[in-house]
Amino acid sequence: MIYCCTNEECLWFGEGETLPKACPRCGQALEVRREEELTGDEWCRLGLYWTESESADEEKALACFRRSAGLGSGWGTCNLGLCMEQGIGTQADPRQAVWLYKQAVEMGSVAALCNLGVCLEQGIGTPEDPEGAAALYLAAAEHGSARGQRLLAHCLEEGFGVNQDQAKAVEWLRTAALQGETAAQTSLAKHYEFGVGTEQDKELAVRWYEKAVQSGDPEGMCCLGWLKQTGKWVEADPEGAAELYRQAAQMGSVRGMVQLGDCLMEGIGVAADPEMAVAWYRKGANEGDREAMFSLGLSYELGQGVEQDDVKAALWYEQSAQLGSGAGMNNFAELLAKGRGVPKDLGKALEWYRKAADLGNVYALYNMGWYLEKAGNLEKARACYEQAKAENMDSAYWSLGRMYEEGLGVDQDLERAYTLYRDGAKRGNVNCICRLVRCLAQGIGTRQNLSRARKLGAELLAEELPPQVLDNYGCREEMLMLLDVMNEMKE
Repeated sequence: MIYCCTNEECLWFGEGETLPKACPRCGQALEVRREEELTGDEWCRLGLYWTESESADEEKALACFRRSAGLGSGWGTCNLGLCMEQGIGTQADPRQAVWLYKQAVEMGSVAALCNLGVCLEQGIGTPEDPEGAAALYLAAAEHGSARGQRLLAHCLEEGFGVNQDQAKAVEWLRTAALQGETAAQTSLAKHYEFGVGTEQDKELAVRWYEKAVQSGDPEGMCCLGWLKQTGKWVEADPEGAAELYRQAAQMGSVRGMVQLGDCLMEGIGVAADPEMAVAWYRKGANEGDREAMFSLGLSYELGQGVEQDDVKAALWYEQSAQLGSGAGMNNFAELLAKGRGVPKDLGKALEWYRKAADLGNVYALYNMGWYLEKAGNLEKARACYEQAKAENMDSAYWSLGRMYEEGLGVDQDLERAYTLYRDGAKRGNVNCICRLVRCLAQGIGTRQNLSRARKLGAELLAEELPPQVLDNYGCREEMLMLLDVMNEMKE
């Protein structure tokens, strides 16, 4: 039995053995309809019922869309194309999907303009055609499609098929956002947050993130959660941040999974639960997310929430690295350099360090310098340290200081060495503090100042340094040297 809502503003369709008492969507009365009476658009509505109802049936939905397309409905033809593209009720046939989308476009379907554009953009069932995709998005946007406006904005942001124009992207995002397009609301908020294509505006950024959250956008939840976690532009609210991450994660957002995992690992806004954190990392990693893979690898390396396992750490780091994670590249390289979880291979490690450094990972840049120094390539090592220092990497001050103090690949310059140790110590680098104490105690590159040396040394020794600090390059050796210097000053 086919039935539909009598409310012309609703027109909900359904099918079953008995007639429900009222429309589940608007509560109005229902009426029975015969198959031969249904128009093409009505068959499409019935098809949507079979995709959206609790008793969803993909094969029935497909049959309805076929009937709809056969009656000349552009709407039904577009949905039939979607079934072919995604394999709904049938085996996927992307080429057939493209043909159907083209037919639907000729029938006036605005939704088909967007679907066909996505196929051209991603090379689904047809060769990639950036210009063609952008032209279709523009046509959909000009017809008032919020989705088309958002997709066109993305092309303008990236310069995909059109000249890059961030200001125009903002205009189209604003138009789509005002129509309630949730992803556009989040994207617009990002433009206001970072001042891209428009002036930075913290109030508008927060307002649009909040609208996106109200509309149920998981990416918006993650973005607003980050503002709440960091206290940027809003009152710090770690509990609220963790809850937003949880909602996003439960909706399938891999970013939400990783950020919720971080909160659970560190006890931010929630009780610390490393095992549950790892569970969320694993779920994100299984979805193919490189950052989740990195976090899972780190958990195995540190033994947090799981039993410590360098082999599994290396496995996840490598997968993360292969997907383009700079942090994954750096940490995988570190295990390769030390022979932990994988056979030691310094050459391969340096390749991964270089790739990570090219992506802007300053830790990889510094680490590459360290191993180049150990290999005797002092000129290239110093170049790495200098670049890392320019990026405010505090360990680079110590390494450069050593080179100038000991004349490693450079003319010895004790005053410069002292200055580098002093500046690195101001940034909290433990190795630099150790060296600074020795310089002050022995008058290296500066005037001897025993009282200040004793004070700095005592303060550092009184700290309980975590293992991850002590395990930094040279730290344990520098601490032993500090103890010797402090004992000498006692004598």
